[in-house]
Order: sequence, then C-alpha cells, then structure tokens
Amino acid sequence: MRGSVNNFMFPLTFSNFSPKIAVAAGVAGVSLMLAGIFVYEVYAQPLPEAHAASVPAGTVYLSPSAQAAVTAPAADAPMLEMHVANNGLTLLRGARVLSVSGSSMQVGMSWGASTFIWNVSTAYNTEFFGTAGAKETLSDVQAGDVVTVTGTLNAGGVAPGIAATIIHE
Repeated sequence: MRGSVNNFMFPLTFSNFSPKIAVAAGVAGVSLMLAGIFVYEVYAQPLPEAHAASVPAGTVYLSPSAQAAVTAPAADAPMLEMHVANNGLTLLRGARVLSVSGSSMQVGMSWGASTFIWNVSTAYNTEFFGTAGAKETLSDVQAGDVVTVTGTLNAGGVAPGIAATIIHE
C-alpha cells in the first residue's frame, strides 16, 4: 500500500501527460501574455509630455475629452476654500483683503462670476501670523494681502461676518 495513491483523496492523475506537453503549454501561456503586452503597448495612447507636467500626481481621467479639457490654474492664484460647519465654525482660505478699518476688515473670494464678501471682526485675543509663521498684528495686514481666516460665524448684517480667532497671511 506504500506506493499506491488513494483514488478517493486524489481522483485525478496526471500520469498521462508527458513533460513535453507541460513545457509546450507553459511556452504557449508565456507567448499569449507577451502578445497581450505588445498589443497593449501598440494601442495605448500616451499622455503628451507637455500636459503631463501640469497634471497633479494621482489624477485619473474618465475619458480622453475630460483629459483635454483640463487647463493649468494661474500660478499666482491662491487656493480658494470656504467652509462653514453646522456649529458656526468658519474657515476661509485664499481670501483677498479688500479693506482694513479699525478692528475689522473686509475680505473677498471670487469663483468665476460669483464674489463672496465677508466682514471679519477681530478682538484682543485674535492671533495674527505672517507668511513665515511669525506673530503679527492687525496693522501688518494690508489691502491686497491673501489670508486664511478661522473663526465663528457672526449673525446679522448685510454681508456674512466672522469673529476671527486666527488670521494667517
């Protein structure tokens, strides 16, 4: 019983196949795989080099027309973000200072034809930071500066308002 194979546990036997058939099957499989890679390389459309440099890493296009429609943003345009949470916490990133008057300032953000103007009020505990992270004051902020404002939403008024806790240039 030592040399026999249990047909109940291993009902299939491959003793009918010669090593030549196994090698031929392996060569055929590898040939099909290489042919598939070759066909893919021939028919795959490469991304033009000039466009590839302006596309952020990890960008996925669903169609070639969407890829062609992408244009690079202006180099000097800041990233614009506006978030207002349910509890009134507010974040404005990329807001341009329109005016500074007393302890408040007016900032604006534009998306296409839409412009959002915010009244930002400061208090004694509002923190100001410059571009290098150094502490500043409200007097260091001037019209034309691009700032990030964090605070809470103020109710009332013609334009929406924020009671600022942090302003970062």
